[in-house]
Amino acid sequence: MNRILTFSYLSLAGGLAVAGATLFGAADATAQEVNFKGKRINAIIGSSAGGGTDGTTRLVGRHLEKYLPGKPRIVYRNMPAGHGVQAVNYFNNVVKKDGTAWLGGSSSYVDANNLRKAVVKYDPRTFNYIGGIARGGSVVTMRKTKIANVSDKSKPPVIVGAVDGSRSWGQMMLWGKDKLDWNIKFVIGYPGAPSLTLAARRGEVDAFGTSSLQMHDALKKTGDFLPFVQQGEASIGKTVARLSFPNTQIIADLMKGKLSGVARETFTFWTKTNQIDKWYALPPGTPANVVKTYRAAYAKAVKDPKFIKFGRFQFSRDFSPQTADDVLDLISSTSYPKAEIFTYMHDMAVRHGLPGEPLSDAEMAKLAKELGGLETAKGANLKQVKRGGRFLYFKYKGKDQKIKVSGSRTKVYVGGKKTKRDKLKPGMACDISFMPGEATEVSCK
Repeated sequence: MNRILTFSYLSLAGGLAVAGATLFGAADATAQEVNFKGKRINAIIGSSAGGGTDGTTRLVGRHLEKYLPGKPRIVYRNMPAGHGVQAVNYFNNVVKKDGTAWLGGSSSYVDANNLRKAVVKYDPRTFNYIGGIARGGSVVTMRKTKIANVSDKSKPPVIVGAVDGSRSWGQMMLWGKDKLDWNIKFVIGYPGAPSLTLAARRGEVDAFGTSSLQMHDALKKTGDFLPFVQQGEASIGKTVARLSFPNTQIIADLMKGKLSGVARETFTFWTKTNQIDKWYALPPGTPANVVKTYRAAYAKAVKDPKFIKFGRFQFSRDFSPQTADDVLDLISSTSYPKAEIFTYMHDMAVRHGLPGEPLSDAEMAKLAKELGGLETAKGANLKQVKRGGRFLYFKYKGKDQKIKVSGSRTKVYVGGKKTKRDKLKPGMACDISFMPGEATEVSCK
């Protein structure tokens, strides 16, 4: 996960008290009376097939079929329109409240900035959560020789490379600089983790963050880098270390006793927002015994060795379940925050020389040029296009290049029209502007 908090949001209504959920394993006699034999259950997904929300929902569904009474058949309905809003509106307002429909959710569906939009016709605090999945939050890696510099201002500052400081791991370092007086200096303008990885290898930056285990593994193998600090995961009401980083310090632990008032409220909001990943829920108004039945089935499903095996193989070796209570707490605590929270985050960023708002594409391109890392391959012939346009292979200055195309950051044009990366095909002649590892723009004939 790599959540971005924006700072222009004006708060909606204040908090709403919602009844607590049942922890894993809880099931009573009333729950056992529910039976779905011969039923067809719809699992609603607000994204296209093939993504993380789709994949985790189908994995959960396959195992719920085993453990729900009567072993019903679950079918999957992908409704990606409106970036998931249509699906959640349908789930909240149309489906039957009898257990024959449930939702596979994502953090974006409950993001505070999205919930203020007029098209949203639901309040996620009223959903009956079944449980959730965490795949591992952001961890900052740092050059070993610079770790001592963090707490010693007589030494040169640690150079932290960042996109614009608005990513969750960048904000984690910002909290450290502001409240723990860390000796760090931000250098912004890198378009993403691939370019930051190369910048770290070259010695341009000393630290950056990502949730990608592949990138952490690659840097650790060099012998020059170690994990420095992590966000941690929500588990049974506590923040715990990510499975692959059991000995890496957690920012929440470092902040204990350092915050009060709006600073503490803001940090709590920031922490919980970034601990939301994938979640599963029944609609408001579902009978209590049906909710209990689903939670009991989910508790069994997530303990199934095959569930854990496939989850860690398909998604992340840090794939781990969250309770319904965990999900309810995270979402109800972050859905409609006070305006003061965003003001606090904005002012803290500006105080340390970071943009108060995420940078625009034009601002990012300008910074990339200033960093000296932006290049453009004119008329490059695409030799290979892999994973639906995610990776492009071409020659530039006599060398083979492999460049990532971001689904959100890279602008893609074919025949002068803006399009998606999956329209890129081998043999196309393209102008490709790129930082090391990632394209900023691809324009093909």
